[in-house]
Amino acid sequence: MRAAASISTDKLQVRQRTPALTATRLKAAQRVQLTGSGSVDLNGGDWVISRGASIIDWVRGSLAEKYEPLTEPGLTLPPSVLVRIEQTTGFGSVKDPYVLLDAIERLAAISIGTIQIDFTPGQLEEITHRAGKRGRTVEQELRAAVDRVKDEIFHRGA
Repeated sequence: MRAAASISTDKLQVRQRTPALTATRLKAAQRVQLTGSGSVDLNGGDWVISRGASIIDWVRGSLAEKYEPLTEPGLTLPPSVLVRIEQTTGFGSVKDPYVLLDAIERLAAISIGTIQIDFTPGQLEEITHRAGKRGRTVEQELRAAVDRVKDEIFHRGA
């Protein structure tokens, strides 16, 4: 879901729920009869927009300039969830899916030097739980783990 410019729950951008339209790219030039507005000569590569059996529009060139392609299955998030995600991942992180993905990856990234440490969500949850029990942040908990590894390598190792 594309978030509104402002995620305030007092004012939102909305769309009316209607059956999805279908965009079909023509393979060859042809005359197309539009519902209620005559016919048009289209070229191969043009798009025909229909609702059921009714052809309602056409597009020459980039389909995305006039229509928003839908992908299924999709994830729709309510505004209250978007607010919470943005509070966790940072301002502006829910403005589009790719910015959100970058924010999640940045938030979930743990590395030591150039070594990326991949924890499962369950492992990250456990680290968070242990840190909370010890009155530490996750970062403090991870620093303590790194200190234990350093101690093992440089002071106890032979």
